[in-house]
Amino acid sequence: MENDNQLPNSSNDSQKPVSPGASYSAHGEQSFRLPTWTKVSLLVGVIALASVGSITAWYLQKPPAQKFDTVEADPDEVAKRKTLQDFILSDSDGTTKKLSDYKGNVVILSFWASWCTPCLVELPTFAEIEKKFHDQGLRILPVNVDEGEIGKTFSKEFWAKKNFKFPSFIDSQKQLAQAFEVDMLPSNFVIDRKGRLVFSGFGANDWSSSETQEFLQGLLQESTDAKPAAEEETSGG
Repeated sequence: MENDNQLPNSSNDSQKPVSPGASYSAHGEQSFRLPTWTKVSLLVGVIALASVGSITAWYLQKPPAQKFDTVEADPDEVAKRKTLQDFILSDSDGTTKKLSDYKGNVVILSFWASWCTPCLVELPTFAEIEKKFHDQGLRILPVNVDEGEIGKTFSKEFWAKKNFKFPSFIDSQKQLAQAFEVDMLPSNFVIDRKGRLVFSGFGANDWSSSETQEFLQGLLQESTDAKPAAEEETSGG
């Protein structure tokens, strides 16, 4: 049976995640007593080193924000975009959608997980830009890649808490994530009105910036022979 999730590779370079520093603890006890002033000096030094280590670990785990290149409105640039093969998305209730169901819209396909802090920060910004550009044809398709039932449960609770209007899809087997060669989260893919890949981003993106919104507006202003789908979106997955 043909796999609907076999997709062409993006021409954009991906950013590889930085491995966080391994945690460690000190062992052993001293058999002699140190002078008070020595103990104080050592304590201050340990606190200083611990602070530096914590800041360094946070910095290494924080994915860099990526910048969007302005979409050039010329036929040569548009012709270089690769058309994606159709693929299936499933929500927590088993309802399925295809990418082709969203043809005629500009789509942001976003892979995320419950343990990914940048993902949880990014999702509310998606809600903001989807609300702003929904009538122009922008659609957000978040795909959770948590294993087991965690993704389904967390998605429903998080969607209800944040009152998200866009759907939530599940990829617990990571078949779609593997097809898109996702190796860090969040990973985002912007698809134009004709189903062609325009942008691949591995790591955090600033979706609320003026540069990003100009990028999206440029795509939304592009003409297409296909009319935006009038699908009824449901929240909570």
